[in-house]
Order: sequence, then C-alpha cells, then structure tokens
Amino acid sequence: MDHQESSVTIYLSDLWDVFVRHIVVIILAALVCLAGVFIYATKIVKPLYNSTSTLYVLRQDDTENYSSSDFNLALNLVNDCTYMLKSHAVLDDVIEELDLDIGYSDLSDSISTKNPDSSRILEVSVKTEDPELSKRIVDKVCSIGAERISEAMRMDQVSVFERGTLEQKPCNRVGATRYILFGGLGAVLCYLIFVVAFLLDDKIKTEEDVKRYLNLSVLGEIPFTSASGKREQSRRIKAIEKANKRGKRGQNG
Repeated sequence: MDHQESSVTIYLSDLWDVFVRHIVVIILAALVCLAGVFIYATKIVKPLYNSTSTLYVLRQDDTENYSSSDFNLALNLVNDCTYMLKSHAVLDDVIEELDLDIGYSDLSDSISTKNPDSSRILEVSVKTEDPELSKRIVDKVCSIGAERISEAMRMDQVSVFERGTLEQKPCNRVGATRYILFGGLGAVLCYLIFVVAFLLDDKIKTEEDVKRYLNLSVLGEIPFTSASGKREQSRRIKAIEKANKRGKRGQNG
C-alpha cells in the first residue's frame, strides 16, 4: 500500500508578505504593550527609594595584634551579622526609636544585605516609599545592629563605615530598555499569531496557489459572484425588462 506524504514549503517571501499585510496591526500591538507598561509603571507600581549603609566587620584598633585568624573570623562573622541585623532584637528597637508605623515583618522585608567579593564589608540597604525615611531606617539599623552584635559577641567587632545615602530617584522605575523589550515582544507575538494563521490556512485562493501546491496549470477562470451580487444583478435585469415593456407599449399606442 502506497502512502503519499505531503509537505508544505514556506518561502521567505511568504513570511515577508504576512508581515507587510499586517504591519499596521503589528505596530498597534507594540504601542499597546508600551502603553500597558507605562500605565503599570506610573499608576500601579509605587516608587521605592533605596538607601545603603556600610558596616565594617572586625575593627582592629591595635594593628600589631592583627592576625590571619582574625581575618578568617571576620569572614565567618558576616553571615552572623546578616542574621542579627534582621532579628527582633534590632528591628524592634528601630521601630520604637523612630516611632515607625510599620510591623516587624514589613520592615524585615524592606531590608537587604550584600557582602561584596567575600570581603569584610557588609552593605545594608533599605527600600521605602520615602527617600529620607529609607536613610533614617538604614542608619538606625546599622547603629543599633553594630551595638547588639558587639554585645552578643562580647567584643568590639563591628563598626559603621559609611552612613546611608539619600537617593532622589526611585530604584524600581522602568527604564527605556524595558520599554523597548516589551514593545518588541508585543510586536513579535502579534506577528507570530499571523504566521500561525497563515500556516494553518490551507485554502487555495489564487492561480499561483494552484501552480505551487497542486502542480497544475490553470486553463480558465470562473468569476465568483456573491449572493448579494446576484440579487442586485437580478433586480437590474428586471428593471431593464420593465423599461423595455413600457417602451413597446408607448410605440403601440
């Protein structure tokens, strides 16, 4: 039993024709995505301001007594400091001293830490909707945290190296790169929808389709007339017939 396999060849010219025919819709899709991102960034997302302070772990006043074991100890203490800075012992005092209208969980979520390149530096950042509030909180967290950590370890190991920064620009604003990315993504998705629709459309519509897909020659064409066109043509024929009858009656009279 013979099985016939059919395959469809897609030409670059076909893909280009799909793009050209729907270029207006594709551009509109990109603009809609850009408008959606703009509304989301300006109306839905609340601007957050970041303030960063720096802690220096293992301060040594007497450099002659400094040893490699102290350095290794400092690296191990960084993780401990990260945990202690977000503990109740520190944040509860921060909330009380600054008289914050915020709970422990929300304050803890707004704080992040970073240890750059496994150094003895610990960067503490706070994000809130007010730049000045962010600075006040991060300064208080670092000052109280340094005291609590030193008390817990019973040694003067942590000090504030740099106080919080005061940023005037939101840290979560949408940049031009993201606008371009989402606009291009919307255009590509719209174009892919039209390409899929083109691939699923197996109707033969033109003489070129007959030659390409059926490998046959077209001997002639039959004009297509819709139902509404047929009704209109029928009315015109009847009107002409009535006019001819009236003309004949006038001649006989």
